[in-house]
Amino acid sequence: MIHLKQMKLQTVGLACVLAASLFSSTAVWADTVRVKIAGTLPTEHFAHEVLEKMAENIENAGVDLKVKYFPASQLGSGEELLEDAIRGNIDMVHATVYAQKDPRLEINSLPFMVGSSEELRKVYGDPNSEYNKVLKEILTSFGIVPLATIGEGLIGMVASKKPADLKGFGNQNMNVRVWSSKITKQTMEELGFQTTTMNWAEVFPALQAGTIDGAICCTAEWAYSTFAVSDVGKYFIPYNAFIESTMIYGNQKFMDKLSAEQKSVVEKYTAEAAAEIVDKAWERNQGFIDKLKEKGWEIHEFSDEEMTAIKARIREKVWPQVGEVVGDDLLKRISE
Repeated sequence: MIHLKQMKLQTVGLACVLAASLFSSTAVWADTVRVKIAGTLPTEHFAHEVLEKMAENIENAGVDLKVKYFPASQLGSGEELLEDAIRGNIDMVHATVYAQKDPRLEINSLPFMVGSSEELRKVYGDPNSEYNKVLKEILTSFGIVPLATIGEGLIGMVASKKPADLKGFGNQNMNVRVWSSKITKQTMEELGFQTTTMNWAEVFPALQAGTIDGAICCTAEWAYSTFAVSDVGKYFIPYNAFIESTMIYGNQKFMDKLSAEQKSVVEKYTAEAAAEIVDKAWERNQGFIDKLKEKGWEIHEFSDEEMTAIKARIREKVWPQVGEVVGDDLLKRISE
């Protein structure tokens, strides 16, 4: 009887230990925050590795964050990812922020806002720049937290035919793609092009099929890695009016549920990733101009006089209309 009683006590004790162990492991699991990060960069793009490293650094920081990164538009286009992030379906995103949600986001498409790497870092890289302050005000109004703004470089136009009046503003006899931006559309039409608005995912097949003659879209690296290597397109026209601009941002509710330590880790590694992408992107540009030439592409090189005339025309004709889209107060803050 005594032996049986001891066995019962041992069994009860073991059950208690197992229960405590289970409770403990459940508590640890419950404290782990799962982070879904979505992006649009193809895996061939140099910044893909930077973003993968960012995700690994966040997970390996020892603050109970479990990260899954979905690149190459697996979860949707830039427009779709913004909507999903607002709804909370995705925790963090790296993508271009388009203006379909709020016309004030057209400030991302303000032509000739910067023209050098120094200006790029000052405007985009500094979280306290007026540009980033305005972006933050807009995005937080619908539940998005900006984490890092990335100005990857100046963009030009890829094309399958040569514009008819490159040195002027006459009819270029070309239909070119623009992204969902009224300001970008106005700018390209002022330069003499017919325009078609389409998402990035549609550009390659459209240019390949001849549905469009060109696209305002790309740094030299994007032009080479996306089009030239596949023998699509023959010309690169570096208008350099717009910035290849992306952002790493998070859903507000997701950010709010993070501990101070977890939030600090996310902010640290997103900022580091953004800075690394900017540093590498600007340095790589000339190398890809050379690669485009090696592929037989023609690169139009504007003279200083030609570029000055283009900038003056756009500032005179397009900038006054920007205030009607984003608001004169925001335009004044950014332009100053």
